[in-house]
Amino acid sequence: MHERTRRAVARLLFVLVCALPTTATALVVLVTFTPWFSNYRRGRLEQELSLRIGLAVEINKVEYLSPGAIRLGGVRLLEPETRTEVAKVFMITWVDTDTKLAFRLSQPEIQSSMLPYVWHVIHDRFLCQPELTINPVRMAADDLTIHSRTGSTTLRDVDAFLGPVDGGLVATIQCVPAGRPDGSPIHISVVRDRAGTTPATNLTMKTNEVPLSCSAIADYFPAMKKLGPDATFTGTMLWKPSDKDWSLDLGGSYFDNIDMAEFMRGTPHRLTGRMRLRLERCGIEPGSKFDIAGTLVSESGFVSQSLLQELQSHVGFRVATPVPGDARDWPYDAMAIRFDLFGPDMSLDGVCHRQRGHESLSPGTVFATSGRGFCISAPLRQSWVGLARALWPEQGELLPVSTQTSWLFSFLPAPKPTAMSGGVAEPQPPRITDASDLSGVPTISQP
Repeated sequence: MHERTRRAVARLLFVLVCALPTTATALVVLVTFTPWFSNYRRGRLEQELSLRIGLAVEINKVEYLSPGAIRLGGVRLLEPETRTEVAKVFMITWVDTDTKLAFRLSQPEIQSSMLPYVWHVIHDRFLCQPELTINPVRMAADDLTIHSRTGSTTLRDVDAFLGPVDGGLVATIQCVPAGRPDGSPIHISVVRDRAGTTPATNLTMKTNEVPLSCSAIADYFPAMKKLGPDATFTGTMLWKPSDKDWSLDLGGSYFDNIDMAEFMRGTPHRLTGRMRLRLERCGIEPGSKFDIAGTLVSESGFVSQSLLQELQSHVGFRVATPVPGDARDWPYDAMAIRFDLFGPDMSLDGVCHRQRGHESLSPGTVFATSGRGFCISAPLRQSWVGLARALWPEQGELLPVSTQTSWLFSFLPAPKPTAMSGGVAEPQPPRITDASDLSGVPTISQP
C-alpha cells in the first residue's frame, strides 16, 4: 500500500475510532451537566413515579449515585386533581436491584386528612397488583410525622417490608412513638389473601402496651376527634375492609385520656372528666353486627342536671332529687358504668362499687360524690334509642335525626319496632282531615 494511502487510512481510523467517540463522549458529558437536561430527566422520573403510585410527584433534586441507586431531595406527593399535599419527604435514597427494592426516607411527613390516598397507594397500587411486587420491598424511615388539626404524632425507627408469600402478599410495619425509648414497637401487618375465590385484605395492629395517640388519624376518622387531643389507644385492632363494607374488632383494647367535655360537644348537656374506656368485646359490621361490651370509668368531674334528668326519663336511671332553683352542675368523684350492646339491645349497669376506694357504694351506682351515690342504673335491657334520645333530646316521640346522630345510623342495627298488643296495630289518628268532616278538629272561623 502506498504511503499516502496508509496515512489517509490512519487519519480516517483516528477520526472514526478516537476523535468522534471522544467528541461524542465530551458532548454527552457536557449535555448531562446542563440545567435543561437535568430538568428533563427529573420530569421523566416524576411522570414515571406518578403513573406507578397514582399520585402527582414533585421532586426538587435528583442525584444518580450509581447505576442502581438514586437520591431524591424535596419530594412532594400531591392529590392529582386538587393538588393538595398528601405527604412530603426531605430526602429519599432509592436502591433498585434485580432481587430487591429498598428505600430510605429522611423526615417524611403525612397529612392525616390525606391518609385515604396513602392507603390507596399501599393497597390498590401494590397489594392488589402482583406484577409490581414480584421482588420484596424494604423501606426504612426516621421521624415519620403525621399532622392533624388536633396535633401531630411522630414515629421513629419505622421499618416496613412488603413481599410475596404463599397464596398472597404481606406488608409489615414496625415503629415506636417518639419520646418512648423503651418498650416493644407497634406492629402493623396487612395481608392480601389471594387463596380464595375472592381476594381479601386483613389489617392487624398491635400496640404491645404502647399507647398510640388517636389524634394521628383524627382527620381521617372524624370520630377520633370526639375523644379529645390527648386520647390514646392501646391494644389490638383487626380491620377487614372490602369494596362494599368492612368489619372491625377491638376486643381487649382500651382508650385512655378521653376528654368527655369534647365528646359531649354538640349536645345540650355537660359532662367533664378524663375517662378510660376498656372494651371487653368489640365486633362491628355496619348494619348487620354490633356486639360491644366494656366499662367507662372516670375519677372526677362534673355532670349537668339536664343529662341526669334525660337519663332518668329515657334510660330509667334513678337520680337524686335536685335542690329547687339550683341548676348548677353536680360534681362527682367516682363514675363507672358497664355497658353491653348486642344488636339493637342495650344494658347499662353502674359499677362504682367495684372501683378501688368506693367499695361501700351500692351496686348499680353510676355517679357518686363524698361516698354517696346520686345516680343508680336500672337492671334491664332496652333499645339503644333511649340512650341516643337522652344525649340528643328533641321534643317528640321519635329518635331525633341530625348531624350529631347521623353517624349512629351508619353502623348501628335498626331498633326493634314496638310490640303491638294482640298482634294488631292500633289505628293512628289522621294528620290531615277532610274539610267536609268537622268532627275531628275545631273549625277555623273569621274573627
